[in-house]
Amino acid sequence: MRALLTRLRHLWLGLRLLPGLLTNAYQRQLLAEMRQIGGQLPDILKQPIPQAMAQLEKMVVPRPFPLPPEQKTRQLADLAALLDRHSPLGLCLRRSLLRYRYLHELNVPVTVIFGAKFAIGESPDAKKIMGHAWLMLAERPYYEDDENWQGYTTMLRWPKREVI
Repeated sequence: MRALLTRLRHLWLGLRLLPGLLTNAYQRQLLAEMRQIGGQLPDILKQPIPQAMAQLEKMVVPRPFPLPPEQKTRQLADLAALLDRHSPLGLCLRRSLLRYRYLHELNVPVTVIFGAKFAIGESPDAKKIMGHAWLMLAERPYYEDDENWQGYTTMLRWPKREVI
């Protein structure tokens, strides 16, 4: 049931953005740019996380228009991550890194959290490690459902800010 609700939310996101994408060439260009950067993420992540994150932060893409406000930029990044179904990276990682890259450009002080937790494996005796990535803003999850991040242990934060 939860998977169905998630799929419906993803579909709703696409439907909400469709009118703007049909009428606004800048939004279409930005979505294409985000998808291109999303396609580069597996190669970028072949290097250690600090170098990969620094590369994302330093990326400069010349465009003849400013980024839209924070909410629209986040939504377009989410859609770009959703559309990249053939990526070897999980949706949460693609979404978090694309959000981070573009929100960083807008000077929104988000932090990427890379977390892990144990989960039941193939048999009750076996455990597997699950990973998840999400963003935090002002030490609160940034547009992330509680059930998606709760229970994960933070393995790495980027940028490395002091937790107060």
